[in-house]
Amino acid sequence: MASKNAATAAGPARDARRRAWFGRYPAAQTCASFALALLATAALSIDPTNSSHSAIQTIDPTATGALYICYEILLSFPGHESAVLLLAFACLLVLPIRYVMFGRRDSWRPSVVIPALAFAACMVFGKSYDTTDSAQLALGGTSRVIESLIAGAGWTVLAHVGIYLVFSCFDWFGSHRTRFSESRYGRMWRAAHALLDRHPFVLPWAAVAIAWAPTFIASVPGLFMGDTGAQIRQWFNLPNGTSDYLNLINPNVLLNGHHPVVHTALLGGCVQLGISLFGNENAGVLLYTTLQFAVTTATVAYVLSSLYHMGAGLAARTGVLAFFIFVPIFSNYAVLITKDVLFGDAFVLLVVQMAKLLVPAGGTSRQREEGANEARRRRKHGSGRDWALLVLASLGCAFLRNGGLVFPAIACILIAGFRIAAHRRRAAAAALGVLAVTVAAYLAFTGIAMPALNITPGSKREALSIPFQQTARYVLKHDGVHAGVEGGSDDGMVSDEERAIIDRVLDYDTLASRYDPDKSDSVKNAFNEDATAEDLAAYFRVWATQFLRDPASYASAFANNYFGYFYPSQKDVWVYSTVSSDKTMARPENRDYFDFHRSDSAATDICNHLTTLYRVAIQRIPLVSLTMSSSMYVWLLIVCAIYLLRNRRWPSLALFAPLLAVLAVCLIGPCNGSTYMRYLYPMICACPFAMVVALGKTRPAPSA
Repeated sequence: MASKNAATAAGPARDARRRAWFGRYPAAQTCASFALALLATAALSIDPTNSSHSAIQTIDPTATGALYICYEILLSFPGHESAVLLLAFACLLVLPIRYVMFGRRDSWRPSVVIPALAFAACMVFGKSYDTTDSAQLALGGTSRVIESLIAGAGWTVLAHVGIYLVFSCFDWFGSHRTRFSESRYGRMWRAAHALLDRHPFVLPWAAVAIAWAPTFIASVPGLFMGDTGAQIRQWFNLPNGTSDYLNLINPNVLLNGHHPVVHTALLGGCVQLGISLFGNENAGVLLYTTLQFAVTTATVAYVLSSLYHMGAGLAARTGVLAFFIFVPIFSNYAVLITKDVLFGDAFVLLVVQMAKLLVPAGGTSRQREEGANEARRRRKHGSGRDWALLVLASLGCAFLRNGGLVFPAIACILIAGFRIAAHRRRAAAAALGVLAVTVAAYLAFTGIAMPALNITPGSKREALSIPFQQTARYVLKHDGVHAGVEGGSDDGMVSDEERAIIDRVLDYDTLASRYDPDKSDSVKNAFNEDATAEDLAAYFRVWATQFLRDPASYASAFANNYFGYFYPSQKDVWVYSTVSSDKTMARPENRDYFDFHRSDSAATDICNHLTTLYRVAIQRIPLVSLTMSSSMYVWLLIVCAIYLLRNRRWPSLALFAPLLAVLAVCLIGPCNGSTYMRYLYPMICACPFAMVVALGKTRPAPSA
């Protein structure tokens, strides 16, 4: 009876939505929607590089001034070659544009308009930086500015409609539970139910491990990246690159804090154990890879198990499982020997425990079965297991990434704040206690253990990527002759005194030639570790002075280093493949001390071909390829955060705070998101869980 009443009540609402989409609109609104759809397709198709001087000369050799500008603008459009496709796309856009921009007044709220404008700006300027390493295509002359305005207007229309529809989907997702029943889905339902409900941890763990197994087999003993060999050599006290530039506490101890010391010890210890037990360094590498693979697959299983206990629907959990299984970045990173993977596991655990402890849990049938008093105590303060896992996650974040202490600090402070607001002072004190334990352990390790063991801390240059890149770009633009660039400029905007001050910090003679717009490593690697506090203070005074002279150069240096986090670059995201791993293993600095090599067998070759083919397919198939772009996850995170903010869902928004902190750290890091996703990897791993919990219909997790 109740279901019949609900269906009756849902009928008028369904009819209203249908009328809103397909009802009769004034002809003027439909025409305007079609015009906006054409503008949106223009944004997708316009390409300033299409218009060239030779093409204009062929059409009108005497064209100058405004006429020449008109030719430039018109030639930037694709013409008839894409007309049918663009027209079809425009026709598909008419209905949603009409529905959102003319039928929904709430679509003009700042929470929709402002991110739409920001998205359009990122698309316009991102394309310019992706193509020319500058804003030349966006602002380089009158014609470029007009083209940018046209493209920006079109992208704004697309973003406006898209963001509003995404918000509508979030509203639906949060107010409805997807009906995923045997009567509707038959075998699909039974398979999902058997996999995700009967044993919500063990079976998903097995499913993920089996799905990722070909990648594991293809990479045996594991995938090397640039830092892997250096960390192993550090542990064995061998030359490793990082110890060459640091002022070591003890010249005989090469182990240092450039990489997280705990991770270096874990990796090096596994290799050492392999040599001791099997006489083979590759056995030690395989031991580490197996351990990391097991932990990473278990982390995914714990996410799914936690969603089950928090009441997430079967359809949502099936989607999360499919995301981890079919997006190849996860299986690829599970066998990649780098600090970011285990840190990502710790970060995901931190977000899950934060969700469980952020707000007081309500009663569930399972809790009520435990007994009233015990259930009440656990609902108020959380179970001992939850707090223990929070401690483990906090320590993992702090010790597996330099600067990682900030993430448990954010999580614990937010948990304490919301617990205090809910009058759960004991639980708030426990959260602050977890933070105190983490901070104390970290300070004891860095302040007592490392000096006692003569382990040199990392360089302060790691936090100075932004100003160093800005200085390098400024020098390249204004003093290329003196800064080591053949044929460079010299407009007198760098004085001899400024050259001397910069040289005491960054080696001025080669500064401009070392500048890479997408990556700051080459610039900051020349940082003078002997530079004093006075030298750095003088440098920052010069940095500020040069900023006032040419702020556009500084803005371009920043944008060029990070645009890939907001724009789907044409460049392929760096995938750590077996080919790159083999080259890294064979480098002389590794080959001189170890015989690292990949397993050579028929099974390995077959799995390698299959996984590589699948990865390339995912990277190239339209739309699906966005799963391998940093920008998709960044914009998804931003849109989710804005949605939660506009609906004042503070606990859910707080759950996104650590994810936003990962993005903030990426934006002061050394590399562009267009070619490196591993800096964003922890946020990508945690995003599915955070979205389902924050946006969906879940119930508090049982404390048992």
